Amino acid sequence: MKQKILLLFTVLFSSTFFCQSNQETKLIGKWKVFNGEIENKKSKYTARAKEEWKRFYTIFPKKLTNKYIKKIVLISDGLDEKTGALGALTVENNKWELVLDTIDVNFKTKDTYRLHQSVYTLVHEFGHLLTLNKEQVVPSYKEFQEEGGPYLTEEGEAKKNSYINLFVKKFWTQKLLKRWDEIKETHKYDSKKMVDELFVFYQNNKDVFLTDYAAESPEEDIAESWTAFVLKDRVENPLTIAEEKINFFYQFSVLINYRKIIRKNTRKYLQQNL
Repeated sequence: MKQKILLLFTVLFSSTFFCQSNQETKLIGKWKVFNGEIENKKSKYTARAKEEWKRFYTIFPKKLTNKYIKKIVLISDGLDEKTGALGALTVENNKWELVLDTIDVNFKTKDTYRLHQSVYTLVHEFGHLLTLNKEQVVPSYKEFQEEGGPYLTEEGEAKKNSYINLFVKKFWTQKLLKRWDEIKETHKYDSKKMVDELFVFYQNNKDVFLTDYAAESPEEDIAESWTAFVLKDRVENPLTIAEEKINFFYQFSVLINYRKIIRKNTRKYLQQNL
């Protein structure tokens, strides 16, 4: 049975997003967001915060950003460490904050790889809001996953027909969940060992996960799969479970529309015909 393990900043092991950070995280500033607008706070970084927020707000569907995102936080901890996060501020999952590293998320760079990674990071983080907001997950004080019951996330218990519950039910077998849970429970006090074991977990299930980071948890798996759904073409003849995960989202018309919006708004950054 899966036990809920609380992590403030989940330790990630893929070069795509976060690395274990040996550097101290510098807080640049925090700004409240009201109806899609940042507060006019007296800070030399407010202009930068407004610029970052405007870009994010322009890219993603307003229905979710207006409803949930109430704060933006800018940080820096060096290159390729923590790049960003989008998480709930309340147990009700009705208020969220966007965290961005000002070095890693860089839309002014001439480095194509860095630019693409910046888009990737934002799409991935939006995936968390999409799959874990209060319409998808309800607060719960349960500490253990009930076998056969709705998926238990850090944010609460997934609703029966939520994206993440349907995703886990379809793609995470009891064997897979059990092994993943064993790794999390055994190494919950040793983050480095957990990272190593999760990478082995990925290596042993490459046909199941799109990236090594997807093996970190079902929450990250669905966010990685969502990102591939948005940024890649549909897989006409999926040969692996990992490829099937990309096509999972096509059953939802609202997500097809979100995909169209995001691809249109990121085309200029990706320099390719989306």
